Amino acid sequence: MGHFGINKNIPMLRESRVKPGKVWILELLIFALVFIVASNIEAIPVSIGTVIWLFGEGDIMGLAADTVGRGDISGYLDRVFDLLESMPAWLWIVMLFATVLVTITVILFCRWLQKRRVPSLGLRRKHAVREYVVGALMGICLITLTMVVAILTGGVTEIRFTRFNALLFVLYLLGYMVQGMSEEVLCRGYLMPSIARRGPIWLAVVLSSLTFSLLHFANPGFGIMPAINIFLTGVVFAVYVLKRGNLWGACAMHSFWNFFQGNIFGISVSGNDPATNSTLIQSSVGGANPLWSGGDFGLEGSLCITIVMLAALAIELFVMPPANDGRFEEPTEVL
Repeated sequence: MGHFGINKNIPMLRESRVKPGKVWILELLIFALVFIVASNIEAIPVSIGTVIWLFGEGDIMGLAADTVGRGDISGYLDRVFDLLESMPAWLWIVMLFATVLVTITVILFCRWLQKRRVPSLGLRRKHAVREYVVGALMGICLITLTMVVAILTGGVTEIRFTRFNALLFVLYLLGYMVQGMSEEVLCRGYLMPSIARRGPIWLAVVLSSLTFSLLHFANPGFGIMPAINIFLTGVVFAVYVLKRGNLWGACAMHSFWNFFQGNIFGISVSGNDPATNSTLIQSSVGGANPLWSGGDFGLEGSLCITIVMLAALAIELFVMPPANDGRFEEPTEVL
C-alpha cells in the first residue's frame, strides 16, 4: 500500500483528476477567490440576524439619537462593539447554520467549474453513516483526552456544572454538524484534492492544513501556538481522510470536537466563547499557565492539544490500517 498506507488512487483523489489541475500557487489563488465568494454569501443571513438583534436592543436606537445630539460617534461605536462581543445564543446558532452556504458554494464550484462529481470531495454514499459515527467517536475521544491532559497539567483549574437549556443544546449540536462539515468540504474536500491533482500528496496535506490554520487568524487570541496547533489538527484530519478514503469521518471529528469542547466542557472554541446556558460544564482556566490553558484562544492554543494531536497523527500513520472497500487500485504515489 506504500509508506504509511496512503496512496493517490483512493476514489476521491482519482475522481478529482477528471480535469487536470493547476500548479499549487494558482490553486491557492483560486481557493482564495472561492473562499471570498462563499464567505460573502454566508455573511448575508448573519448580517440580517445581526441587524435584527442590534436594532432589537432598546438602547441602540436611543444611543444613536443621543449621539446625533452630542456628536459622540465614538461612544456609539464602542457600545455596538461591546454588544458584538456578547452575542446571544440564537445569533451564534444562525452563524453556525449559515455555514451550509459555504458547503453549497464549494460543491457547486467543484461540480460546474472543476467538472468534479460530488464523490470527488469525499462525500461518497457507501458506508457514509458508519464513517460518520466512527469519526464522531474519534472527535469525542480526542477532545476528552485533551481535557484530561489540561486537568492533569493545571490548564483547567476548576470544573462546575452550569445552567442548561436543552433546546439550545440540540441546536448547537446540529449547528456544529453543519459548521464542521463546511470547513472540511472547503479544506479537505475541495482544496486538498485540487492540489493533489498535479502535486504530491504531502504538499496537498501541508498546504491545505496551513490554509486551514490561517482561516482562523482573525479569531480572538490567535497567535503562534494556536496557528501551530490548528495546522497540526488539519494534518490529522487530512491523513484521516486519506486513510479512510472519504470525508465523512473528518466532518464528524471536526463537528464533535467543536461541540464537546464548547457545549460539553465549556471551553472556548478557537477563541469563541460558548453561551453558558447551552453547556453542561463550565471550565475555568483562571490563574493557569497559558501554555497549558491556551489563554484566550482556549485549549486549541495550548500544549495539551499539541501532545494529543501528535499522538493521534502517529497512530494514524503507523497503526491505523487504510480503508479497503474493494475499489482501491495499486498506488502510484505515496506520502
